[in-house]
Amino acid sequence: MVNRRPTPIEATLHIDSLAYGGAGVGRLDDGRVCFAHGTLPGERAIVRIIKSKKNHAEAVLLKLLEASPRRVTPSCPLFGDCGGCAYQHAEYSLQLETKTSQVAELLRRIGGMANAPVAPMLASPREWAYRNRIAVHTAEGHTGFFHRHTHKLVDVAACPIASDGVNEKLAAFRKKPPRQPGRYTIGENAAGRGFTQVNAETAEILASVVTEFCGDGNLLIDAYAGAGFFSKRLVDRFAKVVGIEWSEAASRRAMESAAPNESHLTGAVEVHLPELLATSTSSDTTLIVDPPAEGLAPDVLRAIMENPPERLVYVSCDPSTFSRDTKQLAAAYALAAVQPVDMFPQTAEIELAALFKRDNPPRD
Repeated sequence: MVNRRPTPIEATLHIDSLAYGGAGVGRLDDGRVCFAHGTLPGERAIVRIIKSKKNHAEAVLLKLLEASPRRVTPSCPLFGDCGGCAYQHAEYSLQLETKTSQVAELLRRIGGMANAPVAPMLASPREWAYRNRIAVHTAEGHTGFFHRHTHKLVDVAACPIASDGVNEKLAAFRKKPPRQPGRYTIGENAAGRGFTQVNAETAEILASVVTEFCGDGNLLIDAYAGAGFFSKRLVDRFAKVVGIEWSEAASRRAMESAAPNESHLTGAVEVHLPELLATSTSSDTTLIVDPPAEGLAPDVLRAIMENPPERLVYVSCDPSTFSRDTKQLAAAYALAAVQPVDMFPQTAEIELAALFKRDNPPRD
């Protein structure tokens, strides 16, 4: 007996909203939520179900029956196949509105905050050609990014969200690719002196937000400090600035231009932060945390909650883990402000800065 693959299921879907990650959200006739990339709110589309679960389904767009007036023509011919961008089909103002609402919704659903103080997302000065580095994969003669729905490589000759300099280096890389398949970073700065934000102009906007949130005071602790991207802008506002960074190279670079009131500790935040908070005056201490996408580690959260500084500024590249941590921090803090910043136009990625203030700060 020959086993035949089941016929792909097609459905007509009305799109109500956009989920975190970029997929349009609608409901199938059986009531299940269906996620379909490449669609926008208000659209009606024929989609093909590619993954069917008990409570939801995932689909790909086959044909638009009714298009949104806010739909635009994607700049990249690979859009829809390449997994890098999620919103090239949406006008930029809609991207900003969508990401702002996604932050608020994640804080409601995961953080338990019905009316979080989320400000409208700040736009990137550049909607295109803003990335100063990209990470490409090579395999079987192809160089590019993974397909949205498979592990197949999409061959990329040029990327419209990468800068001209990066695309020039990508072209040279493609002419003489490495023999070993793998993941390779192509950036404007060949020397690569530690971590830097991929969107330099928007990073300055983010730094301005963090500076405003931090204010001034006696002690600033900059956890996950890198080479001091935030803390070096604040040395004139605090009597003492201490950075914590696991990378010896980044910490050493920070010390090369350290002010007299500035020091940097090399090692894990989990190791150094508890002692710094335990020996500081909490009512006059500001803490910046800029953790990886995984959010704050349990030991870091525990250290903050045991000796909570008066002011906490949280920089996040993942609003879902930020929302999870916010729920824990709510036992000691009030969430005073959330400012999303569009570090990654055309993609589903979201960067934000948030200000937490002690509900009832103790007297030391």
